[in-house]
Amino acid sequence: MTHLWRRCTKIHPDGQVQLINPDFVMPTAHYQRVRSFMEKAGQETPSEVVVPDEHTRLLRARLILEEAIETVNALGIAVQVPEGELEIDTCIFKPERAIDLEGVADGCADISVVTVGTLIAFGIDDEQLLREVDEANLRKFGPGSYVREDGKWMKPTDWTPPDIAGVLGTQ
Repeated sequence: MTHLWRRCTKIHPDGQVQLINPDFVMPTAHYQRVRSFMEKAGQETPSEVVVPDEHTRLLRARLILEEAIETVNALGIAVQVPEGELEIDTCIFKPERAIDLEGVADGCADISVVTVGTLIAFGIDDEQLLREVDEANLRKFGPGSYVREDGKWMKPTDWTPPDIAGVLGTQ
């Protein structure tokens, strides 16, 4: 929690504490638990926004993909991937397996852990970011939006994306 205190306060030589970021929002409890896990595992948990080293980025990529694949399998879906780089539009999804409800629940929770862990590895707090993205997603239900044949909700032409840069600028 010390890193959070440093982000929103300044301690003067006389011991006075000054609030320097009144817009600071405490990360979620989930974020704090994942951060604790990462600290115990000896992983980097920077207190400001950074780009981690290649080793950390490779680890985060593998963890995210591993948990996503396990979750897709638990959904009862087999995925065929053509040669070359992985692109979602070229993958073939087939409902060929039994559904594993516990596996779905576990996989979704694990995806949350590894994606929040990735935010932590980059020094990005989650609460403001999630709020910004959630609000942008809810704006997708305006006039001109529709449901695509595959079930994906499509945003209207005047939709405005989340201000990710603005959120990062406050951290």
